[in-house]
Amino acid sequence: MDQLPTEFKAFRVECIWLKQCHFTFEQMFESDQHTAQLLHDTAPLFFNDLNHILIEYIFLQVCKITDPATAGKRSNVTLPYLNQKLEQHHLFTNEIKEYSDEILRYRSLVQTARNRLVSHLDMESVLAAESLGLHQPEDVVNFFECLQKYCDAVGRNIGVGPLDFSHPGCSGDVLDLIQKLKFAKQNC
Repeated sequence: MDQLPTEFKAFRVECIWLKQCHFTFEQMFESDQHTAQLLHDTAPLFFNDLNHILIEYIFLQVCKITDPATAGKRSNVTLPYLNQKLEQHHLFTNEIKEYSDEILRYRSLVQTARNRLVSHLDMESVLAAESLGLHQPEDVVNFFECLQKYCDAVGRNIGVGPLDFSHPGCSGDVLDLIQKLKFAKQNC
């Protein structure tokens, strides 16, 4: 299976990083009204900027892991690349295809925003002040569930095994930051 396990592990590391970034975004900006008020009371401009930065970065990362298998003569660590390798080794199952299709469906929802406003500044889109990349909260949930299931299915098929990254919180993360901000606010 040549380099497939190593290449897959590199891809999975990127998926874990993407999930961690989304977890940070979700806990800061989509968890509850108390956290939103706390961030606004603490540093409204900073947290507003961070909100926009994380949204753009997440869109960029989603598209990076789902970009084409190659760019010029170079291979990319992406879902399409892994799918090609899995097909070559007769390991591309219907289950993996279903998860892959759902992941790519989400990409299609954010790709225009990535192309016109994040990776480039498309004149027409900027001047029109367009909102691009709009989608429903369920689309995000489905994307991350399918990403986890895709990685687990591929990991099992190539002998690397699954690795749960659906709950990335740990000591020193965004939850600790929010707790420290709450403590500071109560003791001022």
